[in-house]
Amino acid sequence: MPQQTSARPPIARKVPKKLVTHGEARIDDYFWIRDRSNPGVIEYIEAENRYTTEVMKPTEQLQKDLFKELVGKTKQTDMTVPDKIDNFYYYSRTEEGKQYPIYCRKKDSLEAKEEIILDEQGLRGEFVLLR
Repeated sequence: MPQQTSARPPIARKVPKKLVTHGEARIDDYFWIRDRSNPGVIEYIEAENRYTTEVMKPTEQLQKDLFKELVGKTKQTDMTVPDKIDNFYYYSRTEEGKQYPIYCRKKDSLEAKEEIILDEQGLRGEFVLLR
């Protein structure tokens, strides 16, 4: 049986905003949450995060076990099938231990030197002007 928690979910305040799209009006009580510069939004999201952490605490080991199992069944180092556009072969690849793909291309042949178009690891990759 799941453990009970004393944590209470945060309640987002309602701030009605009238939106009109294609001549149809509707009220969005939570439109204010889109404003990332609003300290109230940050405060509310942090409260949601604290609540989630508290409620999910009994499942921490299960989460770790599931993550380990999923990673164990996922091919960490892989490459998409190259797509030839004009004189270039475009593809993306992943590397073990990295969270995001690396977008690449090779000119004229798959044996050509690889050009990295975008390495999403922290968006620190090189950008190549595509012609």
